[in-house]
Amino acid sequence: MEMSAGSAISAGIGAVSADCRALATRARNDAFSFWKLPEQWRDALEPMILSSEFIAERFLFESYLSRQGYRQSRQTRACHKLKRLIPFPVRRRLNEATIRARVKPEFPHWPCESALLEFWSEWLRLSLGMLGRDDGWHIGFWPDGHQCCVVLTHDVESSSGFARIERIADLEERYGFRSAWNLPLTQYRIDWNLVTRLRARGFEFGAHGLSHDGRLFRSARDFASLAPIVERMAAAHGLRGFRAPSTPRDASWIATMAFDFDSSFSDTDPYEPWPGGTCSLFPFMLSRMVELPYTLAQDHTLIRLLHRSPLPVWVMKANWTASVGGMILTLTHPDYMGDGRLLGAYEDLLRMLAELPSAWRALPSEVAEWWRERSELQLSIENGGQPVIRRPGSRRATVRRLSEHPLAR
Repeated sequence: MEMSAGSAISAGIGAVSADCRALATRARNDAFSFWKLPEQWRDALEPMILSSEFIAERFLFESYLSRQGYRQSRQTRACHKLKRLIPFPVRRRLNEATIRARVKPEFPHWPCESALLEFWSEWLRLSLGMLGRDDGWHIGFWPDGHQCCVVLTHDVESSSGFARIERIADLEERYGFRSAWNLPLTQYRIDWNLVTRLRARGFEFGAHGLSHDGRLFRSARDFASLAPIVERMAAAHGLRGFRAPSTPRDASWIATMAFDFDSSFSDTDPYEPWPGGTCSLFPFMLSRMVELPYTLAQDHTLIRLLHRSPLPVWVMKANWTASVGGMILTLTHPDYMGDGRLLGAYEDLLRMLAELPSAWRALPSEVAEWWRERSELQLSIENGGQPVIRRPGSRRATVRRLSEHPLAR
């Protein structure tokens, strides 16, 4: 990143304007809301709060990407039109060769990018200095005193992948997990009876667009015609979450969709057809939706593109994410991981995640509900300096010393 966290804050404060002040009318992604600090501090920090959202959303909404790098090229659109005419094995090899040949961007770094974490930390340090404090209270990031969060998600891209769902679900149950399965709604025949059975066991399902034909985000016209179909089919089957097929995305478009939460963004992923990343290891607000970025490298990336064993990269990134109190959100495909040694690698990951201390094992819908609830909570310092959470629904929230969190040290 060209600008340090401190200089970004200083520049951002100077850029506060009417546009920035308008951010106060919607769900917030500013640093004050991220940390959930005492309301008594708000007035003194207001200029820094306003500028922090402007800076944070440059990462979160990937606005640092060039417009050219964020839209499908003419060649990509042409390939999507011809896609059905090319045999799948040939198409897959062409796609993998194209992505491997791409020049890897310097930012965001992969597989770990800390720029936004550094910004949150530096903003807090400067704010405490402005207030003449060296510590304080905040509302913890996760409910019930948990120190980090683990979320398992899958994209099911083919009928053969769909046939492997129960085997993987059984494995996850063995380690005390439930996961979410995202289904392309018209790409193959979906056995909704199986969906019902797995829901009864505590698993959940989301919409993965209609198919992997690239049309949904190809143009504003395509999105306007196809998004209502996705929403209508998802609503008919009780699907509350969305992930774009092949993860093309536009924050402003996705924010208009009728879903509770989205998971189309990564924290960092230079190997997707649309490379980029939010740099965030935490959920954030996408208008009225909650965004849950995936934070572990995709199995497809490691196995098909890089020809690497996935487990070492997964374990390293999961441990780092847990060490800063973030959200470990996996994105795997039963199409690739459904059997053999790769399923064994996934079991090794589950075993490691099950042993993480004080980790909240949650479904995407549960994390989205919590993050929305947390955004409504307010922390107040009462007589005697005691921190009190005001607002209904705060029973699961925990008040913590800022100095106890690794990002504040």
